[in-house]
Amino acid sequence: MDKVEYYEKVGLGNFVKALIIVLMLVFGVAGLVCWYSVSLLFGAVMALLGLFIISIVYAIFGGLKITITSEELVVAFRFFNSKRFFLCDIESCEQTMTNARKYFGVGIRYATDGSLAYSTSFDSAVKIKAGERVFVFSTNQPDKICSIISTKKQQRMQ
Repeated sequence: MDKVEYYEKVGLGNFVKALIIVLMLVFGVAGLVCWYSVSLLFGAVMALLGLFIISIVYAIFGGLKITITSEELVVAFRFFNSKRFFLCDIESCEQTMTNARKYFGVGIRYATDGSLAYSTSFDSAVKIKAGERVFVFSTNQPDKICSIISTKKQQRMQ
Protein backbone atom coordinates (compact mmCIF):
# COMPACT_ATOMS: atom_id res chain seq x y z
CA MET A 1 0.00 0.00 0.00
CA ASP A 2 1.40 3.35 -1.05
CA LYS A 3 1.80 6.09 1.50
CA VAL A 4 -0.75 8.86 1.13
CA GLU A 5 1.10 12.09 0.38
CA TYR A 6 -1.96 14.31 0.10
CA TYR A 7 -5.65 13.94 0.90
CA GLU A 8 -8.42 16.48 0.53
CA LYS A 9 -12.20 16.48 0.70
CA VAL A 10 -13.73 19.22 -1.41
CA GLY A 11 -17.28 20.10 -0.43
CA LEU A 12 -19.96 21.70 -2.51
CA GLY A 13 -19.61 25.37 -3.35
CA ASN A 14 -21.93 28.03 -1.99
CA PHE A 15 -23.82 28.34 -5.28
CA VAL A 16 -24.62 24.63 -5.32
CA LYS A 17 -25.64 24.65 -1.65
CA ALA A 18 -27.99 27.57 -2.33
CA LEU A 19 -29.42 25.74 -5.34
CA ILE A 20 -30.12 22.65 -3.21
CA ILE A 21 -31.91 24.78 -0.62
CA VAL A 22 -34.01 26.43 -3.33
CA LEU A 23 -34.92 23.05 -4.82
CA MET A 24 -35.90 21.73 -1.39
CA LEU A 25 -38.12 24.79 -0.88
CA VAL A 26 -39.71 24.35 -4.31
CA PHE A 27 -40.53 20.69 -3.62
CA GLY A 28 -41.78 21.59 -0.16
CA VAL A 29 -44.09 24.31 -1.51
CA ALA A 30 -45.25 22.01 -4.33
CA GLY A 31 -46.02 19.37 -1.72
CA LEU A 32 -48.02 21.85 0.36
CA VAL A 33 -49.95 23.09 -2.68
CA CYS A 34 -50.77 19.51 -3.68
CA TRP A 35 -51.70 18.74 -0.09
CA TYR A 36 -54.26 21.53 0.05
CA SER A 37 -55.57 21.26 -3.52
CA VAL A 38 -55.45 17.51 -4.29
CA SER A 39 -54.91 15.37 -1.22
CA LEU A 40 -52.69 14.96 1.80
CA LEU A 41 -51.21 11.73 0.46
CA PHE A 42 -50.33 13.19 -2.95
CA GLY A 43 -48.75 16.27 -1.36
CA ALA A 44 -46.68 14.18 1.01
CA VAL A 45 -45.55 11.90 -1.82
CA MET A 46 -44.54 14.92 -3.96
CA ALA A 47 -42.51 16.50 -1.16
CA LEU A 48 -40.84 13.24 -0.14
CA LEU A 49 -40.04 12.26 -3.72
CA GLY A 50 -38.36 15.60 -4.32
CA LEU A 51 -36.36 15.39 -1.11
CA PHE A 52 -35.39 11.79 -1.91
CA ILE A 53 -34.08 12.72 -5.37
CA ILE A 54 -32.10 15.68 -4.01
CA SER A 55 -30.69 13.48 -1.21
CA ILE A 56 -29.53 10.80 -3.67
CA VAL A 57 -27.84 13.37 -5.90
CA TYR A 58 -26.17 14.95 -2.87
CA ALA A 59 -25.03 11.55 -1.56
CA ILE A 60 -23.36 10.72 -4.87
CA PHE A 61 -22.02 14.13 -5.91
CA GLY A 62 -21.86 15.94 -2.57
CA GLY A 63 -18.12 15.98 -2.31
CA LEU A 64 -14.91 15.20 -4.08
CA LYS A 65 -12.06 13.17 -2.58
CA ILE A 66 -8.55 13.79 -3.85
CA THR A 67 -5.74 11.41 -2.92
CA ILE A 68 -2.12 11.54 -4.04
CA THR A 69 0.22 8.68 -3.26
CA SER A 70 3.79 8.16 -4.40
CA GLU A 71 2.44 6.40 -7.49
CA GLU A 72 -0.92 7.88 -8.46
CA LEU A 73 -3.54 10.61 -8.28
CA VAL A 74 -7.10 9.50 -7.50
CA VAL A 75 -10.09 11.85 -7.77
CA ALA A 76 -13.51 10.49 -6.80
CA PHE A 77 -17.04 11.69 -6.21
CA ARG A 78 -17.96 10.06 -2.90
CA PHE A 79 -18.66 6.40 -3.74
CA PHE A 80 -18.67 6.35 -7.53
CA ASN A 81 -16.91 7.76 -10.55
CA SER A 82 -13.26 7.71 -9.60
CA LYS A 83 -10.46 8.63 -11.96
CA ARG A 84 -6.93 7.32 -11.48
CA PHE A 85 -3.80 8.72 -13.06
CA PHE A 86 -0.31 7.35 -12.58
CA LEU A 87 1.95 10.27 -11.71
CA CYS A 88 4.46 9.17 -14.35
CA ASP A 89 1.73 9.58 -17.03
CA ILE A 90 0.86 13.18 -16.06
CA GLU A 91 2.50 15.52 -18.56
CA SER A 92 1.35 18.82 -17.11
CA CYS A 93 -0.45 20.22 -14.07
CA GLU A 94 -1.74 23.77 -13.81
CA GLN A 95 -4.12 25.87 -11.78
CA THR A 96 -7.36 26.88 -13.43
CA MET A 97 -10.88 28.00 -12.63
CA THR A 98 -14.07 26.17 -13.42
CA ASN A 99 -16.82 28.33 -14.85
CA ALA A 100 -20.39 27.79 -16.01
CA ARG A 101 -19.72 29.00 -19.54
CA LYS A 102 -17.07 26.36 -20.20
CA TYR A 103 -18.35 23.44 -18.08
CA PHE A 104 -22.13 24.08 -18.14
CA GLY A 105 -22.55 23.41 -14.42
CA VAL A 106 -21.07 21.29 -11.66
CA GLY A 107 -20.67 17.53 -11.33
CA ILE A 108 -19.15 15.34 -14.02
CA ARG A 109 -18.92 17.53 -17.11
CA TYR A 110 -17.39 17.62 -20.55
CA ALA A 111 -16.10 21.09 -21.31
CA THR A 112 -16.25 22.97 -24.58
CA ASP A 113 -12.55 22.15 -25.12
CA GLY A 114 -13.21 18.39 -24.76
CA SER A 115 -11.75 18.03 -21.27
CA LEU A 116 -13.51 16.04 -18.55
CA ALA A 117 -14.23 17.88 -15.32
CA TYR A 118 -15.20 16.78 -11.82
CA SER A 119 -16.34 20.04 -10.28
CA THR A 120 -18.12 20.96 -7.07
CA SER A 121 -18.15 24.73 -7.53
CA PHE A 122 -17.20 27.53 -9.88
CA ASP A 123 -13.89 28.16 -8.20
CA SER A 124 -10.27 27.00 -8.12
CA ALA A 125 -9.32 23.78 -9.84
CA VAL A 126 -6.43 21.78 -11.25
CA LYS A 127 -6.04 20.87 -14.91
CA ILE A 128 -3.87 17.88 -15.73
CA LYS A 129 -2.90 16.42 -19.06
CA ALA A 130 -2.09 12.72 -19.32
CA GLY A 131 -1.55 11.61 -22.90
CA GLU A 132 -4.54 12.70 -24.94
CA ARG A 133 -6.74 13.09 -21.85
CA VAL A 134 -7.30 16.44 -20.18
CA PHE A 135 -8.89 16.27 -16.75
CA VAL A 136 -10.01 19.12 -14.50
CA PHE A 137 -11.09 18.82 -10.87
CA SER A 138 -12.12 21.21 -8.11
CA THR A 139 -9.79 21.74 -5.19
CA ASN A 140 -9.14 24.24 -2.44
CA GLN A 141 -5.36 24.00 -2.87
CA PRO A 142 -4.44 23.79 -6.56
CA ASP A 143 -0.91 25.11 -6.05
CA LYS A 144 -0.15 22.45 -3.43
CA ILE A 145 -1.46 19.62 -5.63
CA CYS A 146 0.58 20.72 -8.65
CA SER A 147 3.64 21.11 -6.45
CA ILE A 148 3.28 17.59 -5.01
CA ILE A 149 2.75 16.06 -8.46
CA SER A 150 5.79 17.89 -9.84
CA THR A 151 7.96 16.87 -6.88
CA LYS A 152 6.88 13.22 -7.06
CA LYS A 153 7.55 13.09 -10.80
CA GLN A 154 11.05 14.55 -10.30
CA GLN A 155 11.81 12.05 -7.51
CA ARG A 156 10.79 9.13 -9.71
CA MET A 157 13.01 10.35 -12.55
CA GLN A 158 16.11 10.39 -10.35
